[in-house]
Amino acid sequence: MKKAQQEIMGIAIVIILIILGILAIARLSPNQEFSYKKDYEWAKLASSMLDTLLTTTAKDCNGISMIQILRDCVDNTDGFGVCDGQESCAYFEQQSREIFENTLDSWKTDYKFSVFYNEESPIIELGKQCINKKSELFPLPTKTGILSVKLDICH
Repeated sequence: MKKAQQEIMGIAIVIILIILGILAIARLSPNQEFSYKKDYEWAKLASSMLDTLLTTTAKDCNGISMIQILRDCVDNTDGFGVCDGQESCAYFEQQSREIFENTLDSWKTDYKFSVFYNEESPIIELGKQCINKKSELFPLPTKTGILSVKLDICH
């Protein structure tokens, strides 16, 4: 009788250990998938935001794209560009700021947007520096070299 009780207790302990093991695995697995999914979402957000910004047509500039305004900003030596006598760089920065305020800022998502030939001395810079980030870099050929447009999404 005692031997049968011991065997039943042993089986019960084994079943409890198996259940605890399954629960531990179930708790750890979704977090790993969630982490990969979040990383992908941040990278996709950076890519989509940058692509959308650069291909957007400017409302005050006869329907030309923001990428053309940016090219004019760096290639135009007299400083006045294509937007009703406004300086192209100032117009691009103002429109970019407005787009980011209406999207990333309203979503409470930190970011750093920069346009540069040399990353240490950006031509345009919006947002703030962050450590954990997903970045998208868009190279733009101009008359004076390859201009880089970069968006870091902080997470």
